[in-house]
Amino acid sequence: MSADEPLIPLPTAHEKEVSFLARSGAVVTLRLIDTDRFEVKLDTRMDYTATLLKSGDVYELHPAPGVHAIGGTGLTATDLYERF
Repeated sequence: MSADEPLIPLPTAHEKEVSFLARSGAVVTLRLIDTDRFEVKLDTRMDYTATLLKSGDVYELHPAPGVHAIGGTGLTATDLYERF
């Protein structure tokens, strides 16, 4: 990750849920499901739920079935910050 890339805070076993303010102003909440697997919620879209997978510095975003949103693979922290 480059020095100018935004840091996406990730929950840990100790702190099971964290939130951050995305570029759009939305509050993004990440909840730990399992190691490197997180549930994503947005305060601006109550129907939005997705699963975020982390592998090194790369992420995959998979919206829940029935949620109309774009997912993706090979995403960086900057991509996530910009998308939300």
